[in-house]
This record gives sequence, structure tokens and C-alpha cells, in this order.
Amino acid sequence: MKKNLAITGLLLLQHAATADDTYLAPVTATESAYSQSAERDDTQIDSPTNPYRVAKSAAFGTEVMDEKEIEAYKAKNVLELLNMATGLDLTYQGRRHPFFVNMRGGGSITYIVDGAILPSSSDRMLQQLPVNAIESIEIVRSSTALSLAPSIGIGASNSGSGLNIGFIVIRTKRPKTTEGLLHAYYEQAVAQPAANGQDIYVGTRLDEGAPYNSYVGMMASRHDRPSKDSWFDGSRAVSGMVNGGLTLGKLSLNMMGYIDSGRFEMQRGVTVDGTTDSAKWYYDPVQTRIFSLDGNVLWNENQITLFSAATIAYDQEEHNEYFNSAVASQRHYEEKTQTLSLRHNARFGDTTVHLGGQSTQSKGFGPNLSKAYNSYNTTVNGYSVAAEHSLFDGMLCLDAGYRYDVKHINHATAAKSEALATPDANKNTDLPPANVFTAGMLVSVADGYRLSARYFYGNEGTSGDFDLMTENNATLHGERQQRWEIGFEAGIARAFVPALTYFDVAIDNEKTATGNTYTDSDGNEYYYYTEQDSHRKGVEFLLKGRIGKTTSYRFAWTHIIENSTTSEGVTTESLGATMPRNTFSALLSHSYEAYRFNISAKRVDGYSSSRSPKGTMTGLDLGDYTRIDANIARDFVFGNTTATAKLYGRNLTDDHYATRYVTGYYYDRGRTLGAEIAFAF
Repeated sequence: MKKNLAITGLLLLQHAATADDTYLAPVTATESAYSQSAERDDTQIDSPTNPYRVAKSAAFGTEVMDEKEIEAYKAKNVLELLNMATGLDLTYQGRRHPFFVNMRGGGSITYIVDGAILPSSSDRMLQQLPVNAIESIEIVRSSTALSLAPSIGIGASNSGSGLNIGFIVIRTKRPKTTEGLLHAYYEQAVAQPAANGQDIYVGTRLDEGAPYNSYVGMMASRHDRPSKDSWFDGSRAVSGMVNGGLTLGKLSLNMMGYIDSGRFEMQRGVTVDGTTDSAKWYYDPVQTRIFSLDGNVLWNENQITLFSAATIAYDQEEHNEYFNSAVASQRHYEEKTQTLSLRHNARFGDTTVHLGGQSTQSKGFGPNLSKAYNSYNTTVNGYSVAAEHSLFDGMLCLDAGYRYDVKHINHATAAKSEALATPDANKNTDLPPANVFTAGMLVSVADGYRLSARYFYGNEGTSGDFDLMTENNATLHGERQQRWEIGFEAGIARAFVPALTYFDVAIDNEKTATGNTYTDSDGNEYYYYTEQDSHRKGVEFLLKGRIGKTTSYRFAWTHIIENSTTSEGVTTESLGATMPRNTFSALLSHSYEAYRFNISAKRVDGYSSSRSPKGTMTGLDLGDYTRIDANIARDFVFGNTTATAKLYGRNLTDDHYATRYVTGYYYDRGRTLGAEIAFAF
């Protein structure tokens, strides 16, 4: 199959006799976060119409992946794509909560898709979102931004324990003109069944340049990635998306609807003695529905009101079977989240004031993650206020902000079984509120040289964990978090732009598993929880540049200096134990005539322990991998249609690495080779 695949791809690339050569510029993933050129005003950092606008000091720590960079990585899914971002590290387990995205070593992250704030099941939602449906991804690291989403987790009482450390904002594709795009791929990993996928997108913009303009786009997608039973990590999904918008005078409106349905298998773990876990767990179906509406009223150039509303529905049918027995059971879980947001930005000379409020309501019922019984109805209400002030003709920009969030429990209970549940125990309760204070500064030292400093203090107010089991009913306390960082960027030349950032994160009352266990009604063993104080600090180095018109590059290094925990007065240093000390990522893009070449790499140091609801395992062989991906593409023009042939490879080093251990190691499939054909019309 591999030989035929390669021959087919080479024939496509060499078929130039009847096609016009087309030159396309290389990936431009080398500008600062918001200095990339963009056609729409609502994507610009200083635009009042940007619904995800952050303070200039926070923009320094924000990374944007545009469509060209997303295409350059040729990632399998959104989560694999995030693994290439600076300071982010993806870990995976073949369990009910499969993916974890760690930001600078840890922390809770909030995901936003076209204004829809996703609940705690976001990793299971995002793994089915087609990469080709995405226009851009903004990674707001260690954020002091306060208006994007609540500072605490939404959903069940136990969701997102701890204060958010950052945000990932995903914008879906909008048409630039009347256009259509069709993609189809075929790929295969070593010793695995072949995978394939297709998607089609069509869209148009209407009446551009008139007093009003509008757009509409539609997409349909499918993929099938089977696996052999000895591995059992397959997935398949079908999805559809429609979006549209209208600008009429001072009013702008956008809407997006998305739906998917699929199957997701939980990979079998391989224990340290080489035994393969017998569990045959999978979701079928796993379904997501998102509808969002956002807009703004631009009263004048200095006053704008922004608003959004969204509904997110998620449900899963979990199958618990075994390869070595006929024992089988099913568990159904569903949740629904609704969000409302209102914000006003006002500019008074050199001062900009932001006022906003948000409300999210979440309902869920059924077995989920570590408990056989869950039922909840919760609401998070909050508001934020922030101000920015520029001095010395914009050379110095100062900002400060405050956010208040409170979670109201209409009802929430979680237990080992329905018989043990107490539905009225946590009814009609306001949890202690979360309070967050931030401050930031951005100094333009000279043309192209910038210095940024930021500070964050947050008090979660409550542990928010009714269903985390503690020994002897010990009380858990609300998390307190302090973060500060300082960064410097030097625009020495277009081809050489280095940046260095130092960050420090101190967390009190962080939740962690103990060494003792209990068993639920289904016979699953779980560990009790306790709390500890943690301190994490490190540096990030980023180097990027563009060489001529044909080459761009990006290199990032995150180095953890300290990763310590303190419990009952005893401090333990865990560098290289619970997380990698060093992570590296790189992307090199080059174009030559009608050809485009991209090569990316990810290097992660080794670490030796893994935490999960089953506790902490030590003495493991995790991480310690170097992954290299590459692709080559060529365009062929036939009248008004452009065909693109692409050959690609993931994990070309064929490194079967693992990043978590629960029922065993969950090894990467290794080298995957594929071919893609695309048509733009």
C-alpha cells in the first residue's frame, strides 16, 4: 500500500505538463501575535470590534495560528495541533478523559469556539472538530485577560477545579469571497488499518462595499480512522457546520451552528510488565451540538457594545466491555450549557475602559469520568472591569482589572451509585465567590523592541469539588493563585526576532490524589484526594523570522526551573518527575516556484510519574521523544480551479512514545504516511 501511495503522490506532483505553475508565498507564522496581516477588522488587536480583545500587555503572551500555519502542520486533530504551540504540551490516556493540554506545566484552560464557552468535556468535543473548519486559533498564555470567560470552571461542581490559567480561542472558517474547497486524504500508520477522510466547504460574501454586507458558509466533513483490536484507539465521525453574518450600519451579527456524531475508542494500556489491559471501552455515539450568536453595535469610533449567546449540547453512550469476557454494560451521560455575555468598550483619549458581565448555566446527568452517578444544574455569574492607559505617545501602556465570579448550585450531587446519592444535599447554594486582580505593563523601548510585565492574583473562594472523595471527610479549601511574568522581544531584523519570557506560578490548596483508594459500585478503584501547595517557574525562548519571500521559521523552548510541592510543611522538588523539564517545538516553511515544503518538530524531555483518578504512579518511562512531521505540496491551476496535491508524514522517527500511565502506557501509533488532494474553486 505504501509503495502505491507514494507513486500516486509523485505522479500528482509531477503532473505539470497540462497545468500552470502557481507560486504561493510560504507560511507567515513569524510575525508577533497580532501583527499578522488580516483582512477583517475584528481580528486586529486594537480593533474595538474584536470580541476577544485583550490588553496590550496580555497580547504579548498571545500566540495566533492562522490558516496557513494550521495547514503547514497537517495535524490529525485540533488537540495535536495545540501540541505545537509555545508552552503547550499534550498528554494522552486511553480513558474517559483522554486528552490533557498543559500550559507551562499545568493549570486549567478554558476553550472558546466562536464565542461558545465549552464545558469540562471540551477535550472529547474538540477531538472531532475538523481541522479544516478552523480559521485561526489564539492561545492566550497565563492570561491576565478577564473579559473572555469566567475565571472558574463552568459545569458540574467538580468541573475545572482551580482558577483558569489561560484561554484557547477558536474561530471557524469564514469565506473571503465566493469560494469552494474540497479535501480528501488517505493515510496509514505502521501495522495499522488505513484511514481516510473528506470534507467540503462552500461560502460566499454578498454586497461587499455596499451599506450592508453579509456572508454565509457551509461545511460537511467525515473521517474514519480504524484500529486493530490489540491497539484499540480508532475513531470515526461525521460533522456539519453552517455560519453566516450581516453588517448593517452600526450593527454587526454573526452566527454559527455545528453538529457532529462519532465513535471514539479508549486505547488499551500496556503495563510495565508488557501485559495489555483487557478493557474494551469506547464512546458510540459521542455527539456535540453548538449554536452561537455574537455581534456588536458600534455607536461611534470610541464606543462599542459587544454581545454573545451560545448553546452547547453534548452526550455520550459509553460502552464498557472486555476482550477476555462477555461482561458488558453501558452508561449514558449528557450535558447542556448556555452562555450569555455582554461587554462595553469605551475610549476616552488615551484611556480605554472595559465593562462586562457573563452568565453560564450548565445541566448534566449520568455517569461521567470517575463517578457512576452525576446530576447537576449550576450557574456561574460574573462581571469584570478593566482599564488601559497609554503614556508618552503610546510608548508606555498600563492596565489593571478585576473580575468577580460566583457559582450557584441549583442542585448537584455525585456518588458511587444512585442509591448513595443525596440530591438535596447541595441544593440552592451559592459557593463562596472567586475574586481576581490583575495588572500589566507594556513598554515600547524602541522600534521593534518591547518589554512586558504582568501580575495575577486570584482566590477561587471554594474547592468546588462536592464529589472529590477525601479520607475521613477532610475539608478541601479554595485555591489561591499568584502569577507574574516578564518578557522582552527584540525585533533586530525581519529574519531574526528573539523573545524571552520568565514566568512564576504559585498555587495554594492545589488538589492531588493520595495513596489510598476506594471502590465504586461498578468495581472501579479510585484514589482519595487531598490538597497541597505548588510552585512552578521557568523561562520561554522564542525565535522567529522570515528570510526573503520564500522562507519562514519558528523555534520555541520552554524550560521549567522549579516544580515543587509543599504538603504538611514538607517541600518536594519534582523536576523531571511529574512533567518534562524541557519542551521544544519548531516549524520551517519554504516555497520554490509552485512547491511548498513544511517540516515541524516537537521534543519533550522524559519524566517518571503520572497522576490520574487511580492515583500517582512512579518509576515510569514517559515523554522523552522527538517527533518530526513533514509535508510537500504542489498546486496545479485548471482555469478557475486550483488542485493541490500533498504528501505528508507524521512522526517520521517512528517513536512509540507514551505521555500518561493509568491502566498502562498508551503508546503513539508511530510513523504515519499519507496523501491528500484538494480542490479550490
